[in-house]
Amino acid sequence: MKKTILITAITAILATPAIADELDPLTATQRHEEAHHYRMERANANLNNPPAQHLTNGDEYGVANFAGQFHKTLPHDNNGVVDPAAYNNLRNAIQTGTFEAFEQVPSGGPVKLANPLAAQVYDLEGRDSHDYATRAAPALGSAETAGEMVEVYAQALLRDVPFSDYVSDSKIAHAAGQLASLTDFHGPTAPATLFRGVFEGDEVGPYISQFLYKDIPVEGPKVVDQRYMGYKSGQNFMTSYSEWLNIQNGQNPTATVTTTPERYIVTGRDLARYVHKDFTYQAYQNAALILLGWGTNVWDDGNPYKTAARQGAFIDMGAGEILDMVARAANAGLRAAWFQKWNVHRRLRPEEYGGLAQNNPSLLHSDFTSSPILMKVQTTYGNSLLPMAYPEGAPTHPAYPAGHATISGACATVLKAFFKENAQIPSPVQPNYSGKSLEATNEALTVGGEINKLASNISLGRDWAGVHYRSDGTDGLLLGEEVGIAILKDWRDAHPKLPMLTLKKFNGEEIQI
Repeated sequence: MKKTILITAITAILATPAIADELDPLTATQRHEEAHHYRMERANANLNNPPAQHLTNGDEYGVANFAGQFHKTLPHDNNGVVDPAAYNNLRNAIQTGTFEAFEQVPSGGPVKLANPLAAQVYDLEGRDSHDYATRAAPALGSAETAGEMVEVYAQALLRDVPFSDYVSDSKIAHAAGQLASLTDFHGPTAPATLFRGVFEGDEVGPYISQFLYKDIPVEGPKVVDQRYMGYKSGQNFMTSYSEWLNIQNGQNPTATVTTTPERYIVTGRDLARYVHKDFTYQAYQNAALILLGWGTNVWDDGNPYKTAARQGAFIDMGAGEILDMVARAANAGLRAAWFQKWNVHRRLRPEEYGGLAQNNPSLLHSDFTSSPILMKVQTTYGNSLLPMAYPEGAPTHPAYPAGHATISGACATVLKAFFKENAQIPSPVQPNYSGKSLEATNEALTVGGEINKLASNISLGRDWAGVHYRSDGTDGLLLGEEVGIAILKDWRDAHPKLPMLTLKKFNGEEIQI
């Protein structure tokens, strides 16, 4: 009997889990309450930062037939004019903001709208996507939009000119002169820096950022080079009116693109190819891996683990967190862009502007309609449509701001916070003329400058394809920068040893996170 009682008691003790002798600065209850306090503190900080005012250019009802607006995939008449009832149905769906409302939007073909409901997703980190602002998109009939379209048409004509030939190529010189003569153009106009970005580092060294040329360390000693399949030279799409109209109505393209063997990016068409099938933050994940492969010397000096004697960074302020932050910033940037695209601006795509150049040029500024570059397209293709690099043309969401650019602004901001911007790029490279291999270049390039250049490359790559305007990119980068800063501010106070990271904004202002 006693033996049975003893065995029963021992079994009961073994079956009862022991409470851990927890080594922690706080008790479980204190930690639970502090976690709640932290979340409330950050939520209140964002609550006390009121939402921005959202401005529009007035085109939606100031221009007849919604001609200044995005309406791809809706039904159109033979002159490319959108069915007004269908467009108002789209507006009503945006106002209603439900899945079911968007399912009822009329279509002119099988191609779907690109996720307009994403504008209604709430953000749990940083500010809410609806709280950010951009300036009003340039108006349809403005000199700024005209200048941007002259640039996009010039890029369409010059997609196959190697970047290394810009100083000597007569066609580049002609385009530079035309852009310099415009009333309101906001990009570089010297042949050597044509079609580049406007931020620090953009005009220094090769056109393409080192982060699109350097090998990517992906696993231990394994590296991946950055040669990519290209698109065939001279192959442009949507240059016939019937093809253009079918695609505006939401029909699938009948043409297909011809690919070419892998090489490094050496032309505008190559860059357009890269940003055609990339996943959202691909370039910035790769840049982070490259930077992490260069060791702690390129870490920001405000990272406490940079000088720690006994602790290495990984989950906290190391590779794990940096890669995670890049991805989180990218998706938050897209949400902010999607709100601006669908709920505020609904700006038409360049291909739709090209349709107006063909059907209704009186709506457009004379800087565009009188441009020799437009006349060259007319002579080459027999109409005023914009030659596109992709068979399907632009994605089926509005132009302003650019999604690629907003991602770029957010991800570049995160990278500039974690890494030392004035650190020198080790052994900078550029491709040889054929693009088959890399060779050394003696340019002095910095981490911050090449991150900025990467952001501009990814943004302007979409202009090379004909799917965006320059302002879509520039203003998207600035919006993404705001998103990245807001996320970093929420992130910072969660750490037991507070980082003191610094970064230089696109406008040159240095801030501390």
